[in-house]
Amino acid sequence: MTNSLLLHERTSTLVDKLTGKLPQALIVEGPSGIGVRAISEQLAISMGSPLLVIEPKKMTKGQMEVDHKEGNIIIEDIRRLYEQTRTRQPNAQVYILDTGERSMTAGAQNAFLKLLEEPREGLHFIIATHHVDQLLPTIRSRAQKLSLLPISDQQTTQLVASLGITDSTKQARLAFVGRGLPALTKRLASDEKAYEARVAIMTDAKLLISGSMYEKLLVVHKYKDTRADALTLIDDANHQLMVAMQKNPDQKLIMSIDNRLKARERIQTGGNIRLQLAVACYNT
Repeated sequence: MTNSLLLHERTSTLVDKLTGKLPQALIVEGPSGIGVRAISEQLAISMGSPLLVIEPKKMTKGQMEVDHKEGNIIIEDIRRLYEQTRTRQPNAQVYILDTGERSMTAGAQNAFLKLLEEPREGLHFIIATHHVDQLLPTIRSRAQKLSLLPISDQQTTQLVASLGITDSTKQARLAFVGRGLPALTKRLASDEKAYEARVAIMTDAKLLISGSMYEKLLVVHKYKDTRADALTLIDDANHQLMVAMQKNPDQKLIMSIDNRLKARERIQTGGNIRLQLAVACYNT
């Protein structure tokens, strides 16, 4: 089953064990871009289930619309899911809850917990998430967890080489921004607009490290309203600092990385984006 997916060796072993024999509830978790949705779909298919996916939504201009970056799984969808699963089906049904870059609302989680408390033969749920810590402990305790590991640098390089990219600059950039994340790498290689947007974050991360204070504050202002991009910005900055530290170990670099990790944690847990990015700048 895993032949079509590029996986870390240990991840591949775990996925093979789950193929065709899913528990009632499974959490597939890993960093954004690693392929939690793709692997969840492959596991569902291995059970003979059609693709049944619930996607995150956000209120836009008075209507709920699918939004993988800023949306959440909402309680209304879980209520519909409860109604849909009341009747037993002859074949296995695997419902994938794709939380996107965020999670499930508190109401949705409590409603989903009730579904887990009423197990039915042939009914399975997969939560595909990048933020397992944002799920209720009672949900985590009732679900088996599959943690996806990033692929190796060698695998990333081989993947980029296999995508038919001939421009050496783009190859290097894809290897950097897609490091360890096969789903992201493939998407950026085929979507020029998404690629340019991702490269822009990489460039801004460099400014966050070595730009003037004015340039740094401009970057802070640019990312103040988008939590997912702010987290990616910090990740890119820290990766660049870690590469620099490998070449020239320095206590100041270690402190700078640590400061940014603390800012990242605060942003991820709902802290003010502008404030935390600004603090990271001043502590560089």
